[in-house]
Amino acid sequence: MDELVIALVAAVFGLAGTVLGAVVAARATKAGAEKNAETVRRQVEDQATAEHSHWLRQQRLNTYEGFLEAWDECLRLTQASSDARNGDLANVDLLREAAGRMAERARRIALLGPPEVTQAAEDLAETMQQDVDASTDFMQATEVGLSAMGESPVDFAAVQAATEDFEERGQQLQDLLTGVSESRETVDGHPLLAEYLESADRYGAASQAAVRDLQANSNQLSELVDQASALVHLLTHNQAARELSREQFTVAARKALGTRPLPEK
Repeated sequence: MDELVIALVAAVFGLAGTVLGAVVAARATKAGAEKNAETVRRQVEDQATAEHSHWLRQQRLNTYEGFLEAWDECLRLTQASSDARNGDLANVDLLREAAGRMAERARRIALLGPPEVTQAAEDLAETMQQDVDASTDFMQATEVGLSAMGESPVDFAAVQAATEDFEERGQQLQDLLTGVSESRETVDGHPLLAEYLESADRYGAASQAAVRDLQANSNQLSELVDQASALVHLLTHNQAARELSREQFTVAARKALGTRPLPEK
């Protein structure tokens, strides 16, 4: 009987050991599986992160290059217009389209970041758009001003003709008065006197019209000069601002793309 109990107890302990071993093995297997799964998950995440970083860098690179292409186009159009001294609205319209492309590509940069590049790009686009708007306003004002001056041209020929006629009539009247003084005759009612007075009226009217037109044209020119001065001030200020923004854009873009800065010369 004792032997049977002992055998039974041994069997129970043996079975318990087997079950416990199985449990431990199962737990070890589960832990290993979880560890492997975690490793795989991390590898997948790292790969996904690397792929996303590569995609983002490529998207940023393409967008930055597109923005700089639009910027270079604006500079080319500005320089071409300056060299040709042909500041008509057609050239300004081309520059407006290029500035619009700058603004549109700056908005793309805002989607990709980082904020430092976005801010510099927006500053560049904004000052360029300000230049275009101000230049357009000035060109339109110039056309209106020149048109207004064309409607009120100073008739110098009429003034000269009236002056010469008045001087001629005056000389004739002077000669008449000299003869009358010697012959003791009167000039009252003489046709030459009436012609002289009519000539004086024409001379006065022509002179007044010329002065009026000159004053109107002078005021128009003064307004255009004031607008031109304001435009030059704005263009000069924005050019200096763009030089700073371009440097900030270059530095921030290189940092975002992981490119080393150019060595200082």
